[in-house]
Amino acid sequence: MLPLPRWRRRFAPGHLLIICLVVYFLTAGVSLSRHSLAPHFVYLADSLLQGHLDLVRVPDPPYDLTQFGGHWYVSFPPLPALLMLPLVALRGLNASDIAFSVLFGALNVPLFHEVLRKTRKYLEISDGNTSVWLCALLGFGTPLWYCATLGSVWYTAHVVAVACLCLYALEAVGRNRPVLAGLWLGMGFLARPPVLFAFPLSILLGCRQVRQVRGMARFLLLFALGMAPALVGQAAYNWARFESPLEFGYRWMNSPTSLLERQGTWGQFSLHFLPENLYTLLVRPPLVSLSPSSSLHIEPDPWGMGLLLTCPALVLALPSASIARSVRRFLLPGTAHPPGVRALAPRRCWLRRALWLSIACVQAPSLLYFNTGSYQFGYRFALDWMPLGVLLIALETENRLPRWGKILVIAGILIHLWGLLWMYPNFNGQPWHLQYVSLLQRVLSWTP
Repeated sequence: MLPLPRWRRRFAPGHLLIICLVVYFLTAGVSLSRHSLAPHFVYLADSLLQGHLDLVRVPDPPYDLTQFGGHWYVSFPPLPALLMLPLVALRGLNASDIAFSVLFGALNVPLFHEVLRKTRKYLEISDGNTSVWLCALLGFGTPLWYCATLGSVWYTAHVVAVACLCLYALEAVGRNRPVLAGLWLGMGFLARPPVLFAFPLSILLGCRQVRQVRGMARFLLLFALGMAPALVGQAAYNWARFESPLEFGYRWMNSPTSLLERQGTWGQFSLHFLPENLYTLLVRPPLVSLSPSSSLHIEPDPWGMGLLLTCPALVLALPSASIARSVRRFLLPGTAHPPGVRALAPRRCWLRRALWLSIACVQAPSLLYFNTGSYQFGYRFALDWMPLGVLLIALETENRLPRWGKILVIAGILIHLWGLLWMYPNFNGQPWHLQYVSLLQRVLSWTP
Protein backbone atom coordinates (compact mmCIF):
# COMPACT_ATOMS: atom_id res chain seq x y z
CA MET A 1 0.00 0.00 0.00
CA LEU A 2 1.46 3.34 -1.04
CA PRO A 3 1.72 6.11 1.60
CA LEU A 4 -0.88 8.82 1.72
CA PRO A 5 0.42 12.25 0.56
CA ARG A 6 0.54 14.76 3.39
CA TRP A 7 -1.75 17.22 1.64
CA ARG A 8 -4.49 14.59 1.68
CA ARG A 9 -4.36 14.10 5.45
CA ARG A 10 -6.27 17.28 6.20
CA PHE A 11 -9.62 15.72 7.00
CA ALA A 12 -9.79 13.73 10.20
CA PRO A 13 -12.99 12.15 11.60
CA GLY A 14 -13.32 15.12 13.95
CA HIS A 15 -13.41 17.54 11.02
CA LEU A 16 -16.06 15.47 9.28
CA LEU A 17 -18.14 15.39 12.46
CA ILE A 18 -18.03 19.18 12.79
CA ILE A 19 -18.95 19.72 9.13
CA CYS A 20 -21.87 17.28 9.30
CA LEU A 21 -23.12 18.71 12.58
CA VAL A 22 -23.09 22.23 11.15
CA VAL A 23 -24.84 21.25 7.91
CA TYR A 24 -27.41 19.04 9.64
CA PHE A 25 -27.96 21.69 12.32
CA LEU A 26 -28.63 24.38 9.70
CA THR A 27 -30.84 22.01 7.74
CA ALA A 28 -33.01 21.14 10.73
CA GLY A 29 -33.11 24.78 11.82
CA VAL A 30 -35.81 25.80 14.26
CA SER A 31 -37.23 22.27 14.41
CA LEU A 32 -34.23 21.17 16.51
CA SER A 33 -36.00 22.18 19.70
CA ARG A 34 -39.26 20.31 19.12
CA HIS A 35 -40.79 17.00 18.12
CA SER A 36 -40.85 15.62 14.62
CA LEU A 37 -44.02 14.74 12.75
CA ALA A 38 -44.07 11.28 14.39
CA PRO A 39 -42.06 11.33 17.65
CA HIS A 40 -43.13 7.83 18.65
CA PHE A 41 -39.75 6.85 20.08
CA VAL A 42 -39.85 9.76 22.53
CA TYR A 43 -43.22 8.57 23.82
CA LEU A 44 -41.98 4.98 23.99
CA ALA A 45 -38.89 6.02 25.96
CA ASP A 46 -41.13 7.97 28.36
CA SER A 47 -43.33 4.88 28.83
CA LEU A 48 -40.35 2.58 29.38
CA LEU A 49 -39.07 4.90 32.10
CA GLN A 50 -42.45 4.45 33.79
CA GLY A 51 -42.26 0.66 33.49
CA HIS A 52 -44.73 0.27 30.60
CA LEU A 53 -44.32 -1.41 27.20
CA ASP A 54 -47.51 0.22 25.95
CA LEU A 55 -47.72 3.98 25.53
CA VAL A 56 -48.71 5.81 28.71
CA ARG A 57 -49.36 8.90 26.60
CA VAL A 58 -50.26 8.62 22.94
CA PRO A 59 -48.99 11.11 20.34
CA ASP A 60 -51.57 12.87 18.22
CA PRO A 61 -52.26 11.67 15.58
CA PRO A 62 -51.58 7.98 16.40
CA TYR A 63 -50.35 7.34 12.85
CA ASP A 64 -48.46 4.02 12.39
CA LEU A 65 -49.10 3.01 15.99
CA THR A 66 -50.53 -0.41 16.81
CA GLN A 67 -53.62 -0.91 18.96
CA PHE A 68 -53.85 -4.29 20.67
CA GLY A 69 -55.79 -5.38 23.72
CA GLY A 70 -56.99 -1.84 24.38
CA HIS A 71 -53.46 -0.40 24.44
CA TRP A 72 -51.34 1.51 21.95
CA TYR A 73 -47.86 0.23 21.06
CA VAL A 74 -44.92 1.25 18.88
CA SER A 75 -44.46 -1.78 16.65
CA PHE A 76 -41.02 -0.81 15.41
CA PRO A 77 -37.98 -2.33 17.18
CA PRO A 78 -37.05 -0.32 20.28
CA LEU A 79 -33.33 0.54 19.99
CA PRO A 80 -33.84 4.25 19.14
CA ALA A 81 -36.14 4.60 22.16
CA LEU A 82 -33.62 2.82 24.38
CA LEU A 83 -30.89 5.22 23.24
CA MET A 84 -33.20 8.16 23.98
CA LEU A 85 -33.78 7.05 27.59
CA PRO A 86 -31.15 9.41 29.14
CA LEU A 87 -32.41 12.35 27.08
CA VAL A 88 -36.06 11.68 27.96
CA ALA A 89 -35.13 11.13 31.61
CA LEU A 90 -33.70 14.65 31.64
CA ARG A 91 -36.22 16.43 29.44
CA GLY A 92 -39.34 14.29 29.60
CA LEU A 93 -41.62 14.59 26.59
CA ASN A 94 -39.90 17.88 25.75
CA ALA A 95 -36.95 15.87 24.43
CA SER A 96 -36.50 16.44 20.70
CA ASP A 97 -36.19 13.36 18.52
CA ILE A 98 -35.00 15.66 15.73
CA ALA A 99 -31.99 16.79 17.77
CA PHE A 100 -31.28 13.13 18.57
CA SER A 101 -31.41 12.20 14.86
CA VAL A 102 -29.18 15.12 13.88
CA LEU A 103 -26.51 14.05 16.37
CA PHE A 104 -26.61 10.39 15.37
CA GLY A 105 -26.70 11.22 11.69
CA ALA A 106 -23.63 13.41 12.00
CA LEU A 107 -21.80 10.69 13.95
CA ASN A 108 -22.44 8.20 11.14
CA VAL A 109 -20.17 10.00 8.67
CA PRO A 110 -16.89 9.99 10.68
CA LEU A 111 -17.75 6.45 11.75
CA PHE A 112 -17.93 5.44 8.10
CA HIS A 113 -14.61 7.23 7.52
CA GLU A 114 -13.10 4.80 10.02
CA VAL A 115 -14.60 1.89 8.07
CA LEU A 116 -12.85 3.18 4.93
CA ARG A 117 -9.61 3.50 6.87
CA LYS A 118 -9.84 -0.14 7.97
CA THR A 119 -10.47 -1.16 4.37
CA ARG A 120 -7.13 0.26 3.21
CA LYS A 121 -5.44 -3.09 3.80
CA TYR A 122 -7.40 -4.38 0.79
CA LEU A 123 -6.16 -1.57 -1.48
CA GLU A 124 -2.84 -0.71 -3.06
CA ILE A 125 -3.15 3.02 -2.41
CA SER A 126 -4.73 4.90 0.44
CA ASP A 127 -6.33 8.02 -0.99
CA GLY A 128 -7.68 10.22 1.79
CA ASN A 129 -9.24 12.51 -0.77
CA THR A 130 -11.40 9.66 -2.07
CA SER A 131 -12.43 8.77 1.48
CA VAL A 132 -13.73 12.30 2.01
CA TRP A 133 -15.69 12.16 -1.25
CA LEU A 134 -17.27 8.86 -0.23
CA CYS A 135 -18.12 10.21 3.22
CA ALA A 136 -19.78 13.19 1.55
CA LEU A 137 -21.73 10.77 -0.62
CA LEU A 138 -23.06 8.87 2.40
CA GLY A 139 -23.80 11.99 4.46
CA PHE A 140 -25.36 14.21 1.81
CA GLY A 141 -25.94 12.15 -1.36
CA THR A 142 -28.26 9.55 0.18
CA PRO A 143 -31.54 9.64 2.18
CA LEU A 144 -29.43 9.82 5.35
CA TRP A 145 -29.43 13.63 5.01
CA TYR A 146 -33.19 14.11 5.27
CA CYS A 147 -33.68 11.18 7.63
CA ALA A 148 -31.26 12.76 10.09
CA THR A 149 -32.69 16.29 9.86
CA LEU A 150 -36.43 15.60 9.65
CA GLY A 151 -36.61 12.96 12.37
CA SER A 152 -39.80 10.88 12.87
CA VAL A 153 -40.16 7.25 13.88
CA TRP A 154 -39.34 5.84 10.43
CA TYR A 155 -36.36 8.02 9.61
CA THR A 156 -34.77 7.95 13.07
CA ALA A 157 -34.76 4.14 12.88
CA HIS A 158 -32.76 4.37 9.64
CA VAL A 159 -30.25 6.77 11.20
CA VAL A 160 -29.60 4.45 14.15
CA ALA A 161 -29.43 1.40 11.87
CA VAL A 162 -26.75 3.07 9.72
CA ALA A 163 -24.65 3.66 12.85
CA CYS A 164 -24.95 -0.01 13.85
CA LEU A 165 -24.16 -1.17 10.31
CA CYS A 166 -21.04 1.02 10.25
CA LEU A 167 -19.91 -0.42 13.59
CA TYR A 168 -20.55 -3.93 12.26
CA ALA A 169 -18.58 -3.23 9.06
CA LEU A 170 -15.79 -1.64 11.10
CA GLU A 171 -15.40 -4.87 13.05
CA ALA A 172 -15.88 -7.17 10.05
CA VAL A 173 -13.21 -5.56 7.84
CA GLY A 174 -10.95 -5.04 10.85
CA ARG A 175 -10.25 -7.74 13.42
CA ASN A 176 -13.58 -9.48 12.69
CA ARG A 177 -14.08 -10.81 16.20
CA PRO A 178 -17.28 -12.87 15.81
CA VAL A 179 -18.89 -11.96 19.13
CA LEU A 180 -18.51 -8.22 18.53
CA ALA A 181 -19.53 -8.48 14.88
CA GLY A 182 -22.65 -10.42 15.88
CA LEU A 183 -23.39 -7.95 18.69
CA TRP A 184 -23.33 -4.92 16.37
CA LEU A 185 -25.40 -6.73 13.75
CA GLY A 186 -27.95 -7.66 16.40
CA MET A 187 -28.10 -4.04 17.52
CA GLY A 188 -28.82 -3.05 13.92
CA PHE A 189 -31.70 -5.53 13.92
CA LEU A 190 -33.16 -3.69 16.91
CA ALA A 191 -33.35 -0.56 14.76
CA ARG A 192 -34.15 -1.97 11.32
CA PRO A 193 -34.77 -5.76 11.10
CA PRO A 194 -33.45 -6.17 7.49
CA VAL A 195 -29.97 -5.16 8.69
CA LEU A 196 -29.68 -8.61 10.29
CA PHE A 197 -29.28 -10.15 6.83
CA ALA A 198 -25.90 -8.46 6.38
CA PHE A 199 -24.36 -11.46 8.17
CA PRO A 200 -22.46 -12.76 5.06
CA LEU A 201 -19.90 -9.94 5.36
CA SER A 202 -18.46 -11.14 8.65
CA ILE A 203 -19.07 -14.86 8.10
CA LEU A 204 -17.41 -15.09 4.68
CA LEU A 205 -14.40 -13.07 5.80
CA GLY A 206 -14.20 -15.14 8.96
CA CYS A 207 -14.37 -18.44 7.08
CA ARG A 208 -11.54 -17.29 4.82
CA GLN A 209 -9.45 -16.53 7.90
CA VAL A 210 -9.95 -19.85 9.72
CA ARG A 211 -10.45 -22.30 6.79
CA GLN A 212 -10.63 -25.43 9.02
CA VAL A 213 -14.07 -26.92 9.72
CA ARG A 214 -13.63 -26.70 13.49
CA GLY A 215 -12.54 -23.08 13.25
CA MET A 216 -15.52 -22.23 11.03
CA ALA A 217 -17.93 -23.90 13.46
CA ARG A 218 -16.42 -21.99 16.38
CA PHE A 219 -16.66 -18.70 14.46
CA LEU A 220 -20.32 -19.29 13.61
CA LEU A 221 -21.15 -20.24 17.19
CA LEU A 222 -19.51 -17.11 18.61
CA PHE A 223 -21.18 -14.98 15.94
CA ALA A 224 -24.57 -16.40 16.92
CA LEU A 225 -23.83 -15.79 20.59
CA GLY A 226 -23.07 -12.15 19.75
CA MET A 227 -26.46 -11.75 18.04
CA ALA A 228 -28.36 -13.69 20.71
CA PRO A 229 -29.03 -10.85 23.20
CA ALA A 230 -30.73 -8.73 20.54
CA LEU A 231 -32.72 -11.60 19.03
CA VAL A 232 -33.83 -13.01 22.37
CA GLY A 233 -34.58 -9.53 23.69
CA GLN A 234 -36.78 -8.66 20.69
CA ALA A 235 -38.57 -12.02 20.94
CA ALA A 236 -39.31 -11.42 24.63
CA TYR A 237 -40.45 -7.87 23.83
CA ASN A 238 -42.83 -9.21 21.18
CA TRP A 239 -44.17 -11.90 23.52
CA ALA A 240 -44.83 -9.40 26.30
CA ARG A 241 -46.75 -7.12 23.94
CA PHE A 242 -48.49 -9.42 21.46
CA GLU A 243 -48.29 -12.90 23.04
CA SER A 244 -45.98 -14.27 20.32
CA PRO A 245 -42.17 -14.00 19.96
CA LEU A 246 -42.46 -13.49 16.18
CA GLU A 247 -45.28 -10.93 16.22
CA PHE A 248 -44.16 -7.31 15.75
CA GLY A 249 -47.69 -5.92 15.49
CA TYR A 250 -47.42 -4.52 11.98
CA ARG A 251 -50.68 -6.13 10.82
CA TRP A 252 -52.70 -4.06 13.33
CA MET A 253 -50.90 -0.82 12.59
CA ASN A 254 -52.91 2.37 12.19
CA SER A 255 -51.86 3.03 8.58
CA PRO A 256 -53.57 4.41 5.45
CA THR A 257 -56.43 2.30 4.13
CA SER A 258 -54.69 1.74 0.78
CA LEU A 259 -51.69 0.12 2.49
CA LEU A 260 -53.87 -1.96 4.82
CA GLU A 261 -55.83 -3.26 1.82
CA ARG A 262 -52.62 -4.28 0.04
CA GLN A 263 -51.41 -6.06 3.16
CA GLY A 264 -54.77 -7.71 3.77
CA THR A 265 -54.97 -9.00 0.19
CA TRP A 266 -51.42 -10.17 -0.43
CA GLY A 267 -49.81 -10.32 3.03
CA GLN A 268 -46.92 -8.33 4.43
CA PHE A 269 -44.42 -10.06 2.11
CA SER A 270 -45.31 -11.41 -1.31
CA LEU A 271 -43.82 -11.96 -4.77
CA HIS A 272 -46.73 -9.87 -5.98
CA PHE A 273 -44.88 -6.75 -4.82
CA LEU A 274 -41.55 -7.67 -6.42
CA PRO A 275 -42.00 -5.86 -9.79
CA GLU A 276 -43.10 -2.59 -8.18
CA ASN A 277 -40.33 -2.69 -5.59
CA LEU A 278 -37.65 -3.44 -8.19
CA TYR A 279 -38.99 -0.61 -10.33
CA THR A 280 -38.87 1.79 -7.38
CA LEU A 281 -35.43 0.62 -6.28
CA LEU A 282 -33.82 1.14 -9.67
CA VAL A 283 -35.59 3.45 -12.11
CA ARG A 284 -38.84 4.94 -10.82
CA PRO A 285 -38.85 8.54 -12.16
CA PRO A 286 -40.22 11.78 -10.72
CA LEU A 287 -43.74 12.93 -11.53
CA VAL A 288 -43.94 14.99 -14.70
CA SER A 289 -47.02 17.01 -15.67
CA LEU A 290 -48.11 19.96 -17.76
CA SER A 291 -49.71 22.92 -16.04
CA PRO A 292 -52.72 24.77 -17.56
CA SER A 293 -50.23 27.26 -19.03
CA SER A 294 -48.48 24.35 -20.81
CA SER A 295 -45.36 24.69 -18.67
CA LEU A 296 -43.55 21.53 -17.64
CA HIS A 297 -43.75 20.67 -13.94
CA ILE A 298 -41.47 18.08 -12.31
CA GLU A 299 -41.70 17.00 -8.70
CA PRO A 300 -40.49 13.96 -6.75
CA ASP A 301 -42.69 10.89 -6.52
CA PRO A 302 -43.54 10.52 -2.80
CA TRP A 303 -43.66 6.72 -3.18
CA GLY A 304 -39.99 6.67 -4.09
CA MET A 305 -37.59 7.14 -6.98
CA GLY A 306 -34.89 4.90 -8.42
CA LEU A 307 -31.31 4.93 -7.17
CA LEU A 308 -30.01 5.35 -10.72
CA LEU A 309 -31.53 8.83 -10.62
CA THR A 310 -31.20 9.86 -6.99
CA CYS A 311 -27.83 8.25 -6.16
CA PRO A 312 -26.05 7.86 -9.52
CA ALA A 313 -22.61 7.42 -7.91
CA LEU A 314 -23.62 3.87 -6.97
CA VAL A 315 -22.88 2.82 -10.56
CA LEU A 316 -19.24 3.05 -9.50
CA ALA A 317 -19.85 -0.01 -7.32
CA LEU A 318 -20.59 -2.17 -10.37
CA PRO A 319 -17.79 -4.55 -11.37
CA SER A 320 -17.56 -3.21 -14.95
CA ALA A 321 -14.65 -0.93 -14.07
CA SER A 322 -12.70 -3.83 -12.57
CA ILE A 323 -13.41 -5.98 -15.63
CA ALA A 324 -12.18 -3.20 -17.92
CA ARG A 325 -8.95 -2.88 -15.93
CA SER A 326 -8.38 -6.65 -16.10
CA VAL A 327 -8.87 -6.65 -19.87
CA ARG A 328 -6.50 -3.71 -20.27
CA ARG A 329 -3.82 -5.42 -18.19
CA PHE A 330 -4.23 -8.63 -20.21
CA LEU A 331 -3.86 -6.78 -23.51
CA LEU A 332 -1.14 -4.48 -22.20
CA PRO A 333 0.98 -6.53 -19.80
CA GLY A 334 3.17 -3.56 -19.01
CA THR A 335 0.28 -1.94 -17.13
CA ALA A 336 -0.06 -4.85 -14.67
CA HIS A 337 0.41 -4.26 -10.99
CA PRO A 338 3.65 -5.36 -9.31
CA PRO A 339 3.62 -8.67 -7.37
CA GLY A 340 3.04 -7.00 -3.99
CA VAL A 341 -0.13 -5.37 -5.26
CA ARG A 342 -1.33 -8.51 -7.07
CA ALA A 343 -1.20 -10.30 -3.73
CA LEU A 344 -4.06 -8.06 -2.52
CA ALA A 345 -6.39 -9.27 -5.27
CA PRO A 346 -7.68 -12.44 -3.52
CA ARG A 347 -8.52 -10.53 -0.35
CA ARG A 348 -10.33 -7.84 -2.36
CA CYS A 349 -12.24 -10.54 -4.22
CA TRP A 350 -13.46 -12.13 -0.97
CA LEU A 351 -14.51 -8.76 0.44
CA ARG A 352 -16.28 -7.85 -2.81
CA ARG A 353 -18.27 -11.08 -2.80
CA ALA A 354 -19.14 -10.70 0.87
CA LEU A 355 -20.38 -7.15 0.32
CA TRP A 356 -22.52 -8.04 -2.70
CA LEU A 357 -24.05 -11.05 -0.97
CA SER A 358 -24.79 -9.00 2.14
CA ILE A 359 -26.45 -6.24 0.10
CA ALA A 360 -28.56 -8.79 -1.78
CA CYS A 361 -29.67 -10.49 1.46
CA VAL A 362 -30.55 -7.18 3.15
CA GLN A 363 -32.46 -5.90 0.12
CA ALA A 364 -34.44 -9.13 -0.43
CA PRO A 365 -37.13 -8.57 2.26
CA SER A 366 -37.78 -5.02 1.04
CA LEU A 367 -38.29 -6.29 -2.51
CA LEU A 368 -41.15 -8.47 -1.24
CA TYR A 369 -42.59 -5.88 1.17
CA PHE A 370 -46.10 -4.51 0.69
CA ASN A 371 -44.89 -0.89 0.94
CA THR A 372 -42.21 0.84 -1.16
CA GLY A 373 -41.41 3.21 1.71
CA SER A 374 -44.44 5.52 1.77
CA TYR A 375 -43.60 9.22 1.89
CA GLN A 376 -39.96 9.62 1.01
CA PHE A 377 -37.43 11.05 -1.42
CA GLY A 378 -35.52 8.48 -3.42
CA TYR A 379 -35.50 5.03 -1.85
CA ARG A 380 -34.96 5.14 1.90
CA PHE A 381 -34.91 1.35 2.37
CA ALA A 382 -31.50 1.42 0.66
CA LEU A 383 -30.09 2.90 3.87
CA ASP A 384 -30.32 -0.62 5.31
CA TRP A 385 -27.25 -1.49 3.17
CA MET A 386 -25.97 1.88 1.89
CA PRO A 387 -22.66 1.95 3.86
CA LEU A 388 -21.81 -1.42 2.30
CA GLY A 389 -22.67 -0.07 -1.16
CA VAL A 390 -20.43 2.96 -0.73
CA LEU A 391 -17.69 0.65 0.56
CA LEU A 392 -18.00 -1.28 -2.70
CA ILE A 393 -17.28 1.95 -4.57
CA ALA A 394 -13.97 2.22 -2.72
CA LEU A 395 -13.08 -1.33 -3.75
CA GLU A 396 -14.16 -1.06 -7.39
CA THR A 397 -12.38 2.25 -7.93
CA GLU A 398 -9.35 1.03 -5.94
CA ASN A 399 -9.93 4.07 -3.72
CA ARG A 400 -9.10 6.44 -6.55
CA LEU A 401 -12.31 8.16 -7.52
CA PRO A 402 -12.26 9.29 -11.17
CA ARG A 403 -13.29 12.80 -12.12
CA TRP A 404 -16.59 11.64 -13.56
CA GLY A 405 -17.20 9.77 -10.30
CA LYS A 406 -16.83 13.00 -8.35
CA ILE A 407 -19.32 14.61 -10.72
CA LEU A 408 -21.79 11.82 -9.90
CA VAL A 409 -21.26 12.38 -6.16
CA ILE A 410 -21.96 16.11 -6.57
CA ALA A 411 -25.04 15.31 -8.67
CA GLY A 412 -26.38 13.03 -5.94
CA ILE A 413 -25.85 15.72 -3.30
CA LEU A 414 -27.68 18.33 -5.38
CA ILE A 415 -30.52 15.88 -6.08
CA HIS A 416 -30.97 15.19 -2.37
CA LEU A 417 -30.86 18.91 -1.64
CA TRP A 418 -33.80 19.24 -4.03
CA GLY A 419 -35.56 16.42 -2.20
CA LEU A 420 -34.88 17.93 1.20
CA LEU A 421 -36.30 21.32 0.17
CA TRP A 422 -39.35 19.51 -1.23
CA MET A 423 -39.94 17.46 1.93
CA TYR A 424 -39.25 20.16 4.52
CA PRO A 425 -42.58 22.06 4.24
CA ASN A 426 -44.59 18.86 4.75
CA PHE A 427 -42.76 18.19 8.03
CA ASN A 428 -42.39 21.75 9.30
CA GLY A 429 -45.25 23.74 7.79
CA GLN A 430 -43.15 26.21 5.80
CA PRO A 431 -40.43 26.22 3.14
CA TRP A 432 -36.95 25.72 4.57
CA HIS A 433 -35.62 29.20 3.73
CA LEU A 434 -38.46 31.11 5.44
CA GLN A 435 -37.16 30.31 8.92
CA TYR A 436 -33.91 32.11 8.10
CA VAL A 437 -35.71 34.98 6.37
CA SER A 438 -37.75 35.43 9.55
CA LEU A 439 -34.61 35.24 11.68
CA LEU A 440 -32.87 37.84 9.52
CA GLN A 441 -35.87 40.16 9.75
CA ARG A 442 -35.86 39.91 13.54
CA VAL A 443 -32.14 40.67 13.68
CA LEU A 444 -32.49 43.68 11.37
CA SER A 445 -35.45 45.04 13.33
CA TRP A 446 -33.86 44.52 16.74
CA THR A 447 -33.01 47.61 18.71
CA PRO A 448 -31.20 47.71 22.11
